Amino acid sequence: MISHYKLIIVPVDGSDSASRAAAFAADLARATESPIQLLYIYSPSAREVMGMAHLPKDQIESISHESAAMAFTKARMAMDLEGLSVEEKSVWGEPREEIVAAAESSDAIIVMGRRGLGQMQKLVMGSVSDAVLSAAHRPVVVVS
Repeated sequence: MISHYKLIIVPVDGSDSASRAAAFAADLARATESPIQLLYIYSPSAREVMGMAHLPKDQIESISHESAAMAFTKARMAMDLEGLSVEEKSVWGEPREEIVAAAESSDAIIVMGRRGLGQMQKLVMGSVSDAVLSAAHRPVVVVS
């Protein structure tokens, strides 16, 4: 089968919703013979940034790598990896912007969970999935 997509991007944050999205993406990747990119966006809150202000840069990077590794592990555990090409990418930034930019630059489809770990953020500015749906010019699948 010829792939419809050059890439399936799955934003992960360690939530159950992201795990369900990863499992769905694995099935889609198998059906379309598309590679998957698990995308972790490290986006510390203002409080977290203030708390890390005294830490050396390498320790802050270590914290972000540990967070990403936990999210990647949980997503991979939810997926049947047999026959799949899965890469991991971790970036710093604002989740909506980074997800949309990644999809636009790689001719990708986005498969993401409906609700992540940031419950308070939903009350203030709307969910990341809603923001991605509004901003993306690529296909977006939101998995409940």
